[in-house]
Amino acid sequence: DRLSYAFEDEFDKIISVELGLSADTDFADTISELATKTFLTNSDAHSLEKIAREYNRMKLRFPDFKNIFSALKGFDNNFIVSNYGLDPKLGKYHRTFCPSCNYTAHEILPVTECPSCHNKAVTLGVFDRIALIADYKTPIHPENRPLYHYQVPLEFIPGIGNKTIEKLILNFGTEMNVIHNADKIQLTDVVGEQIATSIILAREGKLDMKVGGGGFYGKVLD
Repeated sequence: DRLSYAFEDEFDKIISVELGLSADTDFADTISELATKTFLTNSDAHSLEKIAREYNRMKLRFPDFKNIFSALKGFDNNFIVSNYGLDPKLGKYHRTFCPSCNYTAHEILPVTECPSCHNKAVTLGVFDRIALIADYKTPIHPENRPLYHYQVPLEFIPGIGNKTIEKLILNFGTEMNVIHNADKIQLTDVVGEQIATSIILAREGKLDMKVGGGGFYGKVLD
């Protein structure tokens, strides 16, 4: 049920925990035993396009393995400044999914069996599992917990295809620069007002989303 149950006496040796695509700092900090663990947002690496769609910003004395490892423990003036990750709603396993009728949970309460066909052999969502074992109703963040910055990859935004992504990267250098830094006027000059508006709304967390579950990504709604 918990890392401390699984690892028992070895639990204190764990210095960091990967949040994954379907959770964030707020979710993880409802579980008290994680208060002393450093949270990581490391990308999956299934393809070139997906490498570094989640990442950690670190302050290091020197960019080598020794100092990176030290940052995981917050030692020697090395530490993680911030986490960058997907909105958990877009993650493949955010909510409970029923393989019998393809129902994806959207209720606020944790769902442990399908409310549509009453199948109990569901794929439990990260949201639902955390809700079952959480110690706090709202997250309690340790004083040194880094900020979590949400980001929506360009490929998730309706109306943005490969050619548009290539055009944006050609003009702004990186996808992260497009997602976090380019202003609306700059974006409009390159891809027009409609797409520029969608990118800004994604940055501000104002796009409607259908949640992911059961191995299927969530999606941004038109």
